[in-house]
Amino acid sequence: MSRILIVEDDDVARELLCQALTREGYEVTVAEDGLKGYELATSLRPDLIITDIFMPAADGAHLLRRVRDTAELAATPVVVVTGYGSGGAALALSQGASAYEPKPIQPESLLATVRRLLA
Repeated sequence: MSRILIVEDDDVARELLCQALTREGYEVTVAEDGLKGYELATSLRPDLIITDIFMPAADGAHLLRRVRDTAELAATPVVVVTGYGSGGAALALSQGASAYEPKPIQPESLLATVRRLLA
């Protein structure tokens, strides 16, 4: 069973992601900001990380940079979800994201991306 870390500050989006991934049989852990997300990533070593880009405390861009700079996590696929359209996508991909999914989240599209990255 693949382990997925969700880093999302919005309660509704976090719950939607968690439900969709749990139904598919993934083991899911959640964090509400990039600081906690990085702590969990280093301790849990997830198979994939899904993160929002704009969050308080430490945003997804900060989390992504730290993941890419940490040898044990550098190869971990990271999917960025954001409601900031092409600007958010460009930022995420330039920072080293493996994929981008727009908000509002479309569970089937997200699941297809997760399956592709974990294959």
